[in-house]
Amino acid sequence: MTDLLELDGLRVSAGSREIVHGVDLSIPAGQTIAVVGESGSGKSLSMLAVMGLLSPPLRVTGGTVRLAGRELTGLPERGMRAIRGSEVAMVYQDPMTSLNPLMRVGDQVVEAMTAHGVAKAEATRRMLELLARVGIPDPKRTARAYPHEFSGGMRQRVMIACALAMRPRLLIADEPTTALDVTIQQQILALVDELRRELGMTTIWVTHDLGVVARLVDRVAVMYAGHVVEDAPVRQVFAAPQHPYTARLLAALPDPTDDTRPPLAQIRDGRPPRARSPAARSGHGARRPATSAPPAHRSSREPSPVRTLRAGSHAGCRRPSGGHDAARDQPDQAVPGTRRGRRGPRSQRRLVGAG
Repeated sequence: MTDLLELDGLRVSAGSREIVHGVDLSIPAGQTIAVVGESGSGKSLSMLAVMGLLSPPLRVTGGTVRLAGRELTGLPERGMRAIRGSEVAMVYQDPMTSLNPLMRVGDQVVEAMTAHGVAKAEATRRMLELLARVGIPDPKRTARAYPHEFSGGMRQRVMIACALAMRPRLLIADEPTTALDVTIQQQILALVDELRRELGMTTIWVTHDLGVVARLVDRVAVMYAGHVVEDAPVRQVFAAPQHPYTARLLAALPDPTDDTRPPLAQIRDGRPPRARSPAARSGHGARRPATSAPPAHRSSREPSPVRTLRAGSHAGCRRPSGGHDAARDQPDQAVPGTRRGRRGPRSQRRLVGAG
């Protein structure tokens, strides 16, 4: 399968401090992938780098970004404007800060098309169709409303309409349900997934919600402290996580089937290391489970080597698979659609970034 998006050694810095450390990611056309990790792990920065939307002092300081074989790194702003919206689009976390409060919502959807050369009359016709398609009632009337007159869920639907106006090949959804209540979250998730299937888009979900990951994606890339520490098919991540950080993320999930209600597992130290610390350079460092490696390994200043264990999967750790006490100490994670504890077929994994 041909890769639509390729990140090869992507590095992002703020001034002299590097924040994203050599991210490698390949996404085949038509695939849905989730980029997961805690706040500050580099998820959104990596995607903003793809879009060419990093603001100073943030900048790409290394690596390449290719879309359908075309190099985007270093492309002039005029060239990126031609690509944004038409080839790749992004739905952001908070629609209220993404939409122009002084423009009617219909005009904003129209502008997403006229900016790429669509005639005003044609754009207006398609705008009404798009608003109806994303579930906004009475588009002729509501298109004249301003963003503050819409609920959070309705504003996010407008953002989705803007993003899909030119039928892009790649859609990046950066935590699009963060500010919404649970019921509206499910509606938005279902809408984006339905439109993805309808339009045949490649989709990247940026999220820390592993429930979203389980139901909507084919693959999961786990980020920690600016590294991709695991990249594998979603069933394999839930059934047999290869990196201790992934295992701890899964262990922190509540189990609704467990009547004993044990305390949730916590990741040690509470927050990721600073960008210049040895722990950040080693990828998981001090926040590994205490028994998972000797001190010399936990304080390593070099990222773990890249390894391929099984086809299609990657993770950054010197002792993958059965080597992590974090994975052994926690009960098997139930894979959606299977009985609890049932493990899917082993998949190929490559270890990336840290460990």
